Amino acid sequence: MRTLIVLFTGILFSITSCDIINKEEAIPAYIFIPGFTLNTDVESEGTNSHKITEAHVFVANELIGIFTLPATVPVLMENTQEVQIFPAIRTNGLGDITDIYPFYRSFQTTLDFVPGNVDTIMPVIEYIDNARFFFAPQEGFEDGTLTFGIDLDGDPATTIEVTNQEVFEGDGSGIIALESGDAQMELGSNLITELPIASSSSTFLELNYKTDVSFLVGVIGYDSQGRIIYSLIDKGVNPNEEWNKIYFDFTDEMIDLFSVSDQLSGWRLVIISDLIGGAENQANIYLDNIKMVQFR
Repeated sequence: MRTLIVLFTGILFSITSCDIINKEEAIPAYIFIPGFTLNTDVESEGTNSHKITEAHVFVANELIGIFTLPATVPVLMENTQEVQIFPAIRTNGLGDITDIYPFYRSFQTTLDFVPGNVDTIMPVIEYIDNARFFFAPQEGFEDGTLTFGIDLDGDPATTIEVTNQEVFEGDGSGIIALESGDAQMELGSNLITELPIASSSSTFLELNYKTDVSFLVGVIGYDSQGRIIYSLIDKGVNPNEEWNKIYFDFTDEMIDLFSVSDQLSGWRLVIISDLIGGAENQANIYLDNIKMVQFR
């Protein structure tokens, strides 16, 4: 009798195991996203260059995942569903941090999901309506009126000039030439007298650059006597032989400036670099499309 029970149990386990193994797996539908296109009004929003590296994909208000572009996204849903795709960037150029960029709209569409089918989406996005742009709207180095050309180091040899020899787009870019091993550069924007407010603290600096040497960017704040009451210059880039785009998050700096707003009369962005202690005796920094974006 015991032998029969063991045999029956073995047969039952075998049948159950086969059902588990042979259970038909759900077949996903797929969304293929090659990349984003950014549309801008050049006069009011500046360049349409971007570096959107990831997509945060939602289907039927459910997060499917975060995907590096280009991406093939599996979706275990069927029939007609709402799709929303948020563009994401690598904040401060850090390879392990991907954030939805708050100043770009998400892309929305409706798809009919069929298991095994692949739908290609080419998202076209814009800046949000309540984004405001300093530097009206960017420093593009297209004329001789520089909004990012204040020499803060006192050395006329380390200023910025317009060049048409190495240009990201348009007719010009900015070049900072460091010509000797002891060269030091500190360059600032025009003084910004619009003081930060609590409701618009979220702020990003967008920048196209190509550089032989590392440089840092930051913020300096002044009181009514022109004395520095705030300084934080801690974000930077490494040398890059090709044109690149970076998004610097200046939200914390705006919060700091707001905290001293009763003393603050103005502030500016700064870029610093040097060749001291390095192997180079000459280096060029090329800049284009310096764009600072904040909520209105």
